[in-house]
Amino acid sequence: MVLPLLVTTTACMPDIDRGEGYPPPRVTAIAAGSPGGGLDLTTRITKDGLDAAGVDTFMSIENMGGGGGNPARAAVLQRENDGTSVVFESNRIFLSNITGTTDMSLDDFTPIAQLTTDYEVWLVKSGSEFDSAKTVLDRLKDDPAAVNFGIGTVPSDDQLNVLRPASQSGVKDLNDLNLVAFSDGGDLNNELLGGRIDVASTGMSEAVELVESGDVEIIAVSAPKTMKDGAARGVPTWHDLGMNITINHWRGVFGPADMPDEAVDWWQGALKESVESDEFVKQSEALGINPAYVPGDKWLDTIIRPEEQESTEVLKKVGLVK
Repeated sequence: MVLPLLVTTTACMPDIDRGEGYPPPRVTAIAAGSPGGGLDLTTRITKDGLDAAGVDTFMSIENMGGGGGNPARAAVLQRENDGTSVVFESNRIFLSNITGTTDMSLDDFTPIAQLTTDYEVWLVKSGSEFDSAKTVLDRLKDDPAAVNFGIGTVPSDDQLNVLRPASQSGVKDLNDLNLVAFSDGGDLNNELLGGRIDVASTGMSEAVELVESGDVEIIAVSAPKTMKDGAARGVPTWHDLGMNITINHWRGVFGPADMPDEAVDWWQGALKESVESDEFVKQSEALGINPAYVPGDKWLDTIIRPEEQESTEVLKKVGLVK
């Protein structure tokens, strides 16, 4: 049995007195990714935002990478449902159930708040023969297995950011695509630099540092229109290439189902203060992600449920719906 990596920012912290109510003296945020990945970065800038906003509750961070986020989500469900433990996660919270990697579904969780959005990109090593998305797609139409794609995890927006463009560009058999999944974005970038994959599909926040170093180049971005600044400035979008594709990769916070109302209210207030803090905004801009606070009910109705339906339809086409 392989246990997920567990990294915490604290040691020997005192136990919480569960009878103290809200605000609690200490809470735990489980980041459903390894250190350096997008979910880890989002969790850490949220903690910094809470500190900057003067929220008088200490938030410890636990990293649980791998397993498509399943170990992290299972962990929060196994803990006491008193609102002191939450999980920072992406749309894998429903994708994993759709594709049959877990019995846990969206109904097992309470959406608390969306925090950020992040566009997906295609990355290649500087000097690669695949110097444009058009070159990649043309090669795939001749031979769907001709390009080695790396993605951070399955299922994920990284994966959809390959399947959707390939499908709309006319690749006939998506099942023949060569997609290699790694534990998270950090491992994925190492594989790209090592030349073991040709194209990495990943979130912008996980690409910025490598782009700035000159080691990699962005050849496509899933934004709705060409970006005027940042690491993907001037890079073609899928729309520029004639495809109706926008992938806005969100990250947010979930608690267990039936989480106490006072806990949800406290978390939403605290997270809103964090996201609106100058510190959160500054760090988000440096990472190339967008602060985008949306409270739970609105997030569920206007973003999560519609995306769940759309993703189900896309994944059905490649036989991944279980």
